Amino acid sequence: MKNRVFIIGNWALQYSWFIRTFREGFERLGYDVYGMDLRQNQDRVDMIYDYMRELKPTYIFDHMSFRKWPYQQQLFDVFHKMRKQGSKVVHVLGDAYLERYRKDLSDMFDCVLLGKTQNMKRLSSEWKVPIHYCLYSSLIYPVISRPIKELSYDELVFTGNPNIHQDRSKFLRRLREIMPLKIFQTQGPNDKRNLTRELSISAKAILGACTGYDVNGYVDVRPFQFLGAGACMIMRKFKDMDKIFPEDIYYPFDSYDDPYVVKELFERACKENTMPMRKRAFEFIQTYHNCKKRMSDVIEVIEGRKDKIPQLLEDL
Repeated sequence: MKNRVFIIGNWALQYSWFIRTFREGFERLGYDVYGMDLRQNQDRVDMIYDYMRELKPTYIFDHMSFRKWPYQQQLFDVFHKMRKQGSKVVHVLGDAYLERYRKDLSDMFDCVLLGKTQNMKRLSSEWKVPIHYCLYSSLIYPVISRPIKELSYDELVFTGNPNIHQDRSKFLRRLREIMPLKIFQTQGPNDKRNLTRELSISAKAILGACTGYDVNGYVDVRPFQFLGAGACMIMRKFKDMDKIFPEDIYYPFDSYDDPYVVKELFERACKENTMPMRKRAFEFIQTYHNCKKRMSDVIEVIEGRKDKIPQLLEDL
């Protein structure tokens, strides 16, 4: 029987990068992957347990249980029971700031995959389980896609919710005052996340703007999502970004202070032949940060065969 992976999380979300990359990565490694949406089933904990007990998964991955659910403790009890039956249970926390649960996890989880290096020592003492630094990863594409006319926007493109993260929202408003900006809002009617691969190569440039720039080790999903598909990106640099990505695979800017910096970078991207940069970005992400490699390394650290996931430039 194949090893089985069970992912409990936000399956009902139109496009969860966590679920897509974990699912594809493990399927490419030969695992049978199963899942269940937690939001829709949070009050059916007995059913969740019965399903897990029947499947007997080797690994269980969760990314939502730290939220303040009414049935949180019951779900933790399920994880505890599954660990006693031989499954290894892992919480995945990719957010920059949201640690939420600050108590002993050693009954419910074998370890935590944390998308930053900040506060790891303190969190380890609070959670009392091993913590492994784990960045996002990319879906796997054999080659860069061909551009599609319908997605070949001459404007700078931003994907995400322009109304959250106050500093980013203010910056986007200022940017739109001085240049055209094509926005595809997450969960909106024009959400383009299912066309990530095609949009990446077709658009003149994609803006990388998020939050968490002051958080050690944190990088949001966009570099993996878009650079991994061959996009030309204009990105605000995260605190430790130079330790993770070579600077010759994107156009960097350092703050939200001056939108004219982004305007000038976009004008530069429009004038230059960006295909060599796109190819470097694609090859780098697909080689070192593809989801199959990341999930393979995740298993290695869970099983104690590696002491860390190789992600920093110095470890590649």
